[in-house]
Amino acid sequence: MTRFSKPFRRVLIFTSFLILASGCSILSELTAFSKCEFSFHSAQSPSVCGIDISNRHSFSDFSFLDGQVILGNLLRETLPFGITANVEVKNPGATTAAVNSIQWIAFIDDIQVAQGAVTDRVEVAPGGGISMIPIRIQTDLFNYMERDNPQTMLNFALNLVDAGNQPTRLSMKIKPSVIIGGQSVNYPGYFTITKEFSSGN
Repeated sequence: MTRFSKPFRRVLIFTSFLILASGCSILSELTAFSKCEFSFHSAQSPSVCGIDISNRHSFSDFSFLDGQVILGNLLRETLPFGITANVEVKNPGATTAAVNSIQWIAFIDDIQVAQGAVTDRVEVAPGGGISMIPIRIQTDLFNYMERDNPQTMLNFALNLVDAGNQPTRLSMKIKPSVIIGGQSVNYPGYFTITKEFSSGN
């Protein structure tokens, strides 16, 4: 049986206390994050087949070359769509809210279209502090609209973002996590994000 000297035992106990205190602090930040309010703030860089559609409202707004690119993709039975959803996180509590990473699932009209993770640490100041989380969503609309004609599919993509740069038919679920003692600890459930503020609590 290994015996430690008294000074070493004191250091070991003190180190264990620091790790425990750090873990409690991290869990407190995760709890505060779970009580934050989430909403879609805006949408940026919407694209179809790599073409920026932020200022396009109908099929006639595309150039001849753009149309050829889109048609070529449709002939290959693909219609790549991308958009950056800026998720606003508001912390009404009195404790800093923070997480190490966020898993997310994106839905269009309640159909799951993409999933991924934000691996950068997110911190939200207390007392009404706000942080923005940009999430880039990439999907293939052809997989969800195979029976529609090309113009209908393109109009669908254009209508995903309204004139106010809001993702009108998009919703997301997010699950935050923190790192304690080198291990990832996930929040037990998902938060659903819509256009309106919705509390994660």
